[in-house]
Amino acid sequence: MKTNIIYNTSSENMPQIDDKSVKLVVTSPPYNINIQYGNKTSKGQIVSSKGAKYKDNLDEDTYRSMLSLVFNECKKKITDDGSIWINIKNRVDDGVIIPPFWIMDFFEDMYLKNIIIWNFDWGGSTNKRFAPRYEYVFWFVKDKKNYTFTFITISTYLINCRYKRRSMIFHLKIRKNTFVTT
Repeated sequence: MKTNIIYNTSSENMPQIDDKSVKLVVTSPPYNINIQYGNKTSKGQIVSSKGAKYKDNLDEDTYRSMLSLVFNECKKKITDDGSIWINIKNRVDDGVIIPPFWIMDFFEDMYLKNIIIWNFDWGGSTNKRFAPRYEYVFWFVKDKKNYTFTFITISTYLINCRYKRRSMIFHLKIRKNTFVTT
């Protein structure tokens, strides 16, 4: 069976993809922690960008509204037996951790199959709490009985280039259209 991988660096081009044509969506939304994702700034303003021109320090309601638009578009693109995998991390508001379980509100019309903890040995440091060295991967399916999961085709290898050793990151071998956005 032929594998087609559609890779976009942002969700801007998703409307160009046919509805119900993608078996798997894998996405990792912006962290919204004031990271400049390829944006070139001048005097505090974004002047050019590899993707959408937006600030990565939106208030929480605006950030969630933006994600709602993207997630709704993702749901339109997947087939009836499709899946959506979302990699997202905790957020911090005034020093308080906000776990990303609020993301499940956007997928009430889908079924949560797994929450994976992606643990890694690099990341930020802080002297006020333990460093956040993990992120969540949520796996949602459109149909709780009709979806693809073949354990033998999931391998748990990926070279961690920073430390030149293996890290537990899932690499999925997909048999139909796959849409990956970052």
